[in-house]
Amino acid sequence: MNQLILKYQKNVKQTFNNYYSENSENELTLDSIKKIFENKNNQIFIWGSRCSGKSHILYSACNYFNDFKKRCVYLPMKNFIKFNKDILVGVDEYDLICVDDIDLIFGIEEWEKSFFFLINKILDNSKKIIYTSSINTSSKNINLQDLQSRLKWGLNLKISNENDVVKEKILKKIIYEEEYNISDNVSSFLLNRKDRDLCSLINKIHKLGHHSFSTKKRVNLKDVNNILSL
Repeated sequence: MNQLILKYQKNVKQTFNNYYSENSENELTLDSIKKIFENKNNQIFIWGSRCSGKSHILYSACNYFNDFKKRCVYLPMKNFIKFNKDILVGVDEYDLICVDDIDLIFGIEEWEKSFFFLINKILDNSKKIIYTSSINTSSKNINLQDLQSRLKWGLNLKISNENDVVKEKILKKIIYEEEYNISDNVSSFLLNRKDRDLCSLINKIHKLGHHSFSTKKRVNLKDVNNILSL
């Protein structure tokens, strides 16, 4: 299983420069990450609701520190949890370990123990680790108290949801990056609908974009409701 741990590959789409936020606390979180190698805090625990940009932040951290010749590894637990816990062997050798959705392993005994031992190795070797989670470190979902104690060390920061201005920027960024043929006013129209959480909005943009590819036609405002009802 250890061969599944691959060296971080640069992702130019997700950087601190294109992380859109108008929330001062979120900006302070980014600043804390950028300074993680400059202070004694070896770990940062970031939590917030789904689709609040946590994965973007982790990839941005890998991009940022890769430029400073730091060895980074990104662990998306929604994928890794499908494998044996032995996949974590050797992770502590990296300079920066970014664990996305660590809350997915909460309550699973073998995974909780594996992360407890991994974190001890990382901290003993003065390596750096950043976690993201949809719930905070006080969650009752964590069965292993020693793990819960370790996760509370260092900084514990909450990511807040963004306003509609930022959400629209994110949707337009996706349209541009994916080269979807969608009219500019569609993003603002979607923000006035009932399902306005970022996950739902992103899913709708992808559905409209895939429709534009399959039909080879531009998606205009008048087409949106019909396409989304399919």
